[in-house]
Formats: sequence, C-alpha cells, structure tokens
Amino acid sequence: MTTSIRPRTLGIQIAAWSCAATAVLGCRAGVKPATHGALEMPALSAHAPRDAAYDVQRYRLDIELLPDARRIQGTCSILVWPRATALASLDFDLDDLDVSAVRDDHGRALAFARSPGTVRITLAEPLQPGDCTEVAIDYGGKPRKGLYFFAERDGVPTQVFTQGECEDSRGWFPCFDAPSDRASSELRVTMPARWSAVAAGERIERTEGEGRATELWRMTTPHPPYLTTLVAGDFTVKTGSWEGTPLVYLAEPRLAHEVEADLGRTGDVLAFFSQVTGRRYPYPKYAQACVEDFPYGGMENISATTLTDTCLVDEKARRDAQQTDLVAHEAAHQWFGDLLTCRDWSHVWLNEGFATYCAALFTEHDLGAEEFRFRMRGMQDGYLAADVGKNRRPMVFDVYRRPMDLFFSGHVYGGGAVRLHLLRFVVGDDAFFRGIRTYVQRNAGRSVVTDDFRRAMEEASNQDLAGFFRDWFESPGFPEFESGWRYDERRQILIVSVSQVQDVVGGTPAAFRIPVELGIRDSKGLRLARVAIERRRELFEIPAPEKPVFVRFDERGWIPKRLDERKPTEEWLAIAASDDDVNGRRDAVKVLAGVLAKPSATESREAPLAALLERLAKDASGAVRADAASGLATVRDASARSALMQAAAGDAEARVRVAAFAALRGFGADAELAAFALREYQKAFSWDSAAAAASLYATARPQGAFEWIVEQLAVESPRDALRARLLPLLEGRGNGRALAVATRIALDAHADEGGRAAAAREVGVLGRGNPQARHDLETLLDSAPWRVRRETIGALAELKDPAAADALRARYGRTALVPELRAIEAALEKLRGEG
Repeated sequence: MTTSIRPRTLGIQIAAWSCAATAVLGCRAGVKPATHGALEMPALSAHAPRDAAYDVQRYRLDIELLPDARRIQGTCSILVWPRATALASLDFDLDDLDVSAVRDDHGRALAFARSPGTVRITLAEPLQPGDCTEVAIDYGGKPRKGLYFFAERDGVPTQVFTQGECEDSRGWFPCFDAPSDRASSELRVTMPARWSAVAAGERIERTEGEGRATELWRMTTPHPPYLTTLVAGDFTVKTGSWEGTPLVYLAEPRLAHEVEADLGRTGDVLAFFSQVTGRRYPYPKYAQACVEDFPYGGMENISATTLTDTCLVDEKARRDAQQTDLVAHEAAHQWFGDLLTCRDWSHVWLNEGFATYCAALFTEHDLGAEEFRFRMRGMQDGYLAADVGKNRRPMVFDVYRRPMDLFFSGHVYGGGAVRLHLLRFVVGDDAFFRGIRTYVQRNAGRSVVTDDFRRAMEEASNQDLAGFFRDWFESPGFPEFESGWRYDERRQILIVSVSQVQDVVGGTPAAFRIPVELGIRDSKGLRLARVAIERRRELFEIPAPEKPVFVRFDERGWIPKRLDERKPTEEWLAIAASDDDVNGRRDAVKVLAGVLAKPSATESREAPLAALLERLAKDASGAVRADAASGLATVRDASARSALMQAAAGDAEARVRVAAFAALRGFGADAELAAFALREYQKAFSWDSAAAAASLYATARPQGAFEWIVEQLAVESPRDALRARLLPLLEGRGNGRALAVATRIALDAHADEGGRAAAAREVGVLGRGNPQARHDLETLLDSAPWRVRRETIGALAELKDPAAADALRARYGRTALVPELRAIEAALEKLRGEG
C-alpha cells in the first residue's frame, strides 16, 4: 500500500503526509495515552499474534449494493475446520452491521449473539476435529469502514470500493480478520446495471435484468481477509494482456484516456518482478481500478489493486512525476504481501519494505544506477528523519494503538527498503537475488516472519546473518559516523579513521558491525576498498602508491547513516568533478554552495562557482543539476544568471527547471526576468515548472503581482493542477484579500478537489487570528471529500486557534477512516501545544 499524493509533492511519498502524527503516539509500551477532552483513543500496547481455534477454508459473499441508501445487504458463507479441539461455537469479527439470521450447511437456524466487534454463533452440535462446516450469515446495514460509497453525482454515490488493510474487512463482511488466516474467496455482487465491478480472481459470469447487474468472481488462491476486494461503479473498463494474462483497468469515463500513458508499463513491471522472484505472476488476471477519493495512493488487493484516481494525470503532470513507481510498488505486493504475507503486523516491513525496494529495483532496471541511487538516498534520508526521539523503534515492532500506526511511522516502507539494500551489499548481488528467489519459492502461499527471510538469505549466501538481523531488524536506531583520512607519504599508506558516535540508548547498538566501501580516487582513477567495521572506533591502513585526490566513506551509499566527513574545499571540488556516484557529486555541490553563500576570508568563490556552473550545464544526472541550480541561489553575477535562465527554459527535466526558477528569485525585481518568467509560464513545460515560473514572475514584477496571481487562479487545468500549485503564491500578498480568495475556492463544492484541498491548506496559513477562517474550515469537516478534509484538518491546526479542537473532536467520533483519525490526533496534539 502507498499513501496518497499531495498536489505540491513531486513523486510518491511513502507515508510522508502523516508522519507528523507520530508525535502523538509515543511509540513505546507504557506511554500514557493522550487525552483531549472527550477524545477517546485506543490504548498503546504490545500486540501478540492473533489465532483462531478454527481454520477458514473459504468465504462466499453474496451482497447487494444499495447506493441510494449507502447500504449493503447480503450473506456471507464461511467454511471452517477446527484446528485441534471440538468447537461448540464460532466467533467471527464483524463491526457495525446487523445480523438477521444464521444457518448451517444443513439449513438449520443457529443461535447467535452480537457483541461489539463480534458475532458468536452456537453450532447445532460440537464440530469435531477432522470435520468441517459451513455457516451462512445474513447481514446488512451501512458500513462505517471497510466498504465506502463515493463519487456522488446528484446526491447519489457512483462508486464503491473496499479497503480492508489492516483490520477493516470486518467492516463489510464477517471474517476472522487477521493476516495469518488464508482462505479462498467467492464474491457475487448485485449493483445498478450501468455499473462495472472488479474483484479478486476471475469473473465467472455477469447477468443483467430489471435495472440490476450481478457479477460472480472467484479467487481460488487462499489469501488473508484484508486482501478481499470489491470495486464497483460507473467506470470505463479497458483491457490488455501480458504474456496471456489479462490486464484490466477501471477509470471514471472522464479520466479513461489517461490510462495507457500512466499505467501502460504494467506488463513490463510484471515481467521484471517475475524474473526477480523466480515466480511468474501467480494469479489469473491483474486489475487496477482508479477510484475517486481513495484515502491512500494504492492498495494491493490480491490480483486487483485499487489506486487513487489522482494517479491519472496529463502529460505536463507526468513530466513532474511518473506514475510508474506507484504501479511497480503495488504490483510488487502481488508477491510480497499477497503470495507471502506477514504473519502478524509487527513484521509488516516484509510487505511494505519489499514492495518499496522492488519498485526501486525496477527504477534501476528501467532508468539506470544513478537515478536508482538518488532515490535510495531519498529513502535513507526519509527513514533517518523519522527514526528519532519517541519515534525510534526496531524494524520488527508490535507496540501500537492500531496496526495501521506501523505504516505511518516512517519505518516499514523506506526503512525496510534501505535495509534490504544494505543486505544486498553485505552478501553480494548473486547471493541476494538467489536468496529472494529461495524466500519466495519456499514460502509461497504462507504467512512469514522475519526469520523466514533470514534463513533464506543465510542459505543463499552461506553466511551467518544473525548479527546483521539483530542490529538492523531487532534493534532500534542507526549508525552515526565520523570519518577522516590522512596520507602517510613515507609509508605510502592511506590511513582512514572511523568512529561511531550514536547515543547508546533504548537498545541502539554501540557499534553496528558492517562492511563499508571506501572510494579512493587518484591519478589512475577510482578504486574501491572494502573494510569491515567491528568496533565503535576503527583505524584502517590501506596501501596507496600516491596521495588520493579524494576519499569517500561508503562510496555508493549502501548504509543508512548519518555521516560527518570534514574535507577541504579542494577535495569537494574533486568529488564534484569526478565522483562516479551521483550522491557524492550531490553532496559536493551542496557543500560548495555553502562556500558560495558564506565564503571565508581565505577562500575564493571562483572555483566553487565554476564547479556549480559546470554541474548545472554538464552533469548527466538531473538530480545533480537541480542541486547545482539551487546552490546558485545566492550568486548574483551574470554567469550564474545566464546559466540559470538557460536551465529554466531548456533543461530536459522539470525538477531542474523548478530549481533554476527558484534560484532566479534571488535577483529580486527585474524587468528582464519578469518577461522571461512570463514567457516560460505561458509555455508551461510542466505544472511544477509553470508554478515556479509564476513565482519568479511575481517576485521579479512585484507591483500588481497579487492581481495577476488571482487572474491565473481562474485558468482551468486538468485536475486543477495549476490552481493547486499557484495558491501558495498568495502567501504574503494581498493582505486580507488573499484569505478571501483561498476561502472562496475551498468552499466551492463544484470546484475540483485538487484546488479545494490546496485552498483549504492556504486558509490555515492565511487565516491565523481570524475566527471566521476557523468557522469556514469547520464547515468542511463533514461535507468535503477526503482530500479536502485531510487538508482542512491540518489547516485547523495551522490556525493555532485552540477553539478548533471541539470540531476536531466531534469529527473524530464520526469517522472510522484511520488516516483521518491519525490526522485529527496530530492536529489536536499541535493545538494542545499552542494552548
């Protein structure tokens, strides 16, 4: 699963928007639950794996969708076997819905009792080990979670989707709602005749009559209940195939024309993961349904992924961020999460860390090593930023309020991926990918824990990896290094010092034992020296026939770490010019930018400036070019100005153009730059670059800038892409008029959700100290779609008005959507800090 994407964000953010909510969690057993008046939060506690006394073999669902009433009505038949002892009754998870009758497989009515979250069924006679029974439960009502009616048209929902992860399938059918229990499934759904549906497995039939349609879907591969899925609605259905496997795409008719461009790499992705895992895509079809107001980026339901329809974008938006990462992440889950499923949620990194790293591997395969390493550094940085303070925790972790909390902590996605990347370095490529194939082959169709993966990697590598897994999966924290070097010319020895300086608290290892690669550049080129770190302080002596031009610790960035590497400017210049690693050049560019910003009395700006200009003009990596453009933001000479204008107008990558436009703002009011920015804005190479050009225009021509921005806010663009990006330009302009503009857009129920969400966010910034702004935002808490509501919750906290807490508490009691609950918790925590 991936979390949803904000309009101002480039690319896919794995759990980023909700990381702030971790402040309210504490993330340690024994932390006192936060109290916010009437707000009732689940207790923070350790959770043992959950088992039932029975094994479910099959779920058969027969449900009718009643969109006018937002209700479902149906029957769930459950085939079970006792695990060890005779059973007189069966308990199933079921939230909120009503049960009207229960029958056994002989048609006999069975007594049942409802308690919160459970239906207990008394069997006609005890069920003996070795025997099985099927119970049919008639039930219905308005689901609060698990199944959602959305996309209203004239007051009637036109789409339905389910979302079972982590334990919300119980919100739409009775089940044993744990990831360890696997059963086959059959789903018969009756719906309006104009609707189409997709579910797990194969569609067996579709019949129509009297304004209703019924489809029967069957999935014979056993799977956990949370992967059971249904999407139905007024969709355009497109089809394709990959090596004989049907590919199915569902999208709202107005967006269907974007399906091929945004999801068209699906076959390539499935082929690549089939090769990586050694197991061909294992299901009878692969569907991707793009639904309105989906609260995450995507969800890997077995054979039928659900995606947010915000992934269907136009060409300009694709220049800002391709959707292939999202496609690859969810497709990778069809193996890691669906074919192999974590035994319990404490091991969920086995689902999300694998999917995240597999998506990065597809980037490596598709776009090359430099883009892959750039993205891995981003994952490392994101994980390091999250794993601090109260949020520091091991990778395998069972302390939470809700299991979904583990997804939002910043660990299981990027944190899991960077550990897999490090393990790849430790054992080598051959052993690593052999171990992946062994792990998949041995555990297909099973529940897994981290030790299952460790054993497969040990077998493939012929190494004892117990210490590695203890340091990196069972212990919290990460290494913090200080490293330096000197050259002994007489002995022709390079001496490298390495110290680990991380605080040894809460179980963080005093010394992470890990190999490291030193990059040594001399007149003969770059060579790599691999050394083993075993202690907190190390000194390595490496033969070197001449003094190196530079030495880099962890040359290709395998280790998630903090690193203090003090070097003279001359060495950074050499790294910028000749390091083979994209992140080495990026690090050097950032250091040299700092020299330009704050030159010392003894340092010349000439060499750093020349280095940044060269990187901007010639570096093969767009990431380095973008950093070089940003680094020139403090430079006010003609060469920098010319280079930035050339990059802003002509670079092949939108991220470089955006950085160049931003750097040019440093020149202030300037008629030539204003004319240039206006031309580029009107060309709109991409939506991000258009917004960056607009920001430059408003800076270079400040007189009348507010009025010009307001005019541009009326310009239509697909999904309100431009308006959403222009709204932040209101900040600091127009006095109270800016708030009025943002409020009007936020409250416009007929406007696109992208613009409304961005406007709500701006009301939170512009409306501080204005009680009317709080009132206006509060009206959106119940009436607005999820994307707008999400930004509204954050905006209410941003207002810093403690009076907003009452409305947030009230909304907390009316929603069961976990991302919304977490967002409200974070907002209330922020408001409490302001009070």
